[in-house]
Amino acid sequence: MQGPSTPFNQWAGFRIALVLAVAAGALAGCKPPAASTSSAPPSSAPPSSEPSGEPASGQPVSTVPPSSTPPPVLAGWIRYSETGFSVAAPQAFTPDPAHDYTALGPGKDIKGFALTIPASLAKGTNLGADSYIAVETLPGTSPCTASAFLDSPTAAPAVTTGGIAYSVATGSDAGAGNFYDETVYAAQGSSPCLAVRYFIHSLNIGNFTPGTVKAFDHAALVAQFDAIRATLTVDPAK
Repeated sequence: MQGPSTPFNQWAGFRIALVLAVAAGALAGCKPPAASTSSAPPSSAPPSSEPSGEPASGQPVSTVPPSSTPPPVLAGWIRYSETGFSVAAPQAFTPDPAHDYTALGPGKDIKGFALTIPASLAKGTNLGADSYIAVETLPGTSPCTASAFLDSPTAAPAVTTGGIAYSVATGSDAGAGNFYDETVYAAQGSSPCLAVRYFIHSLNIGNFTPGTVKAFDHAALVAQFDAIRATLTVDPAK
């Protein structure tokens, strides 16, 4: 028969129960770590700020000037290399290496290299078949600005194309049912001063019998000239 409970026996039982509870809690907290879902081991190194394939920070990056490596020529295009520059155009354009711009008056000729539009662009429209894009040079002009290439220029916002910064100006004239629109892009810092001229000659469509011709696509022609200008490379100034 069990004897009566005493304070000592109660205290001993309490201590045993407390030890067992602590041990059980410790065992419950010792769970194995969850398996990682990543197949790659974690890295303590910070992520690199350099894009893949780029040189490490602090190392010089080699750059090639636009004049050193001409852009690739599109299929059906021809690259023409002249003194101080090169330019490419569709083979249907007619090259004129003896281009001479005389609109500024006697003794103010501007020499260069022109590419006259194909006759097919003007056929059936009011576009003049003598329209062209030309690369011209004007020695002794400093700073090199587009205004120097026009008689009554109107300044336009500067642009940068293919790494070349251009000063831009426009000009226009009209007479006897003819319209002449010009835009000049002068390569800033070039020596001698070099510029690209868009020369667009059109006729007053109102002078034609209705239905015999259609208005030429001005935006499409300018886009074609822009594409040609984008292939320009300029030799470094000497």
